[in-house]
Amino acid sequence: MDTTGHVISMLIFGYVLGSIPFAKLFTMRAGVDLFEIGTGNPGAANVFRKVDKRIGAAVFLADGLKGAIPVLFAWAMGAPQDLWFIAGWAAVTGHWYPVFNKFRGGAGLASGAGVVVALMPLAGLVGLILGMLVIAKLKSSGHGALTGLIVIVVAAALINAEWPLGAEWSAMASAVALALILFARAAARGWKPGRKD
Repeated sequence: MDTTGHVISMLIFGYVLGSIPFAKLFTMRAGVDLFEIGTGNPGAANVFRKVDKRIGAAVFLADGLKGAIPVLFAWAMGAPQDLWFIAGWAAVTGHWYPVFNKFRGGAGLASGAGVVVALMPLAGLVGLILGMLVIAKLKSSGHGALTGLIVIVVAAALINAEWPLGAEWSAMASAVALALILFARAAARGWKPGRKD
């Protein structure tokens, strides 16, 4: 498949997968409207705190996978490495503006984490684990996300290995840029490092 075909396939697959509203699907039985409770965000953190911790964990995993799978799909298709992040961006965009949920989506932090881990596994996993430990300790997803972002940037600078052990600089730059944009977007929506709800 030529480059154009790769890009179109990745955009479509990533966006459609990213559009699946797992938070809404997993909470349907509870009769909860995520837009009306907690932060009003249809994402894992809101489900975890306001609905059920087990369901919240499942949503986080599902949203993370819908960010990671398109990147791995692009890799499996043999797409050039500098195009892998396009699939991830498409998935996050689908989460932000899901066609299956009237274009009302979440902040995309879990999906973005999945993209970062797929692009740069070691640095991404280290940042994700430490970020989650901070969330468990401080009960603040903002502090956890900020910690994870800092750790990812530092770890990525220290790890300069080929896939799947690390990331080349192009993948690192894409992953870090995505993390920064996710953080800025979340902050713009009123989600701040010290916020606990």
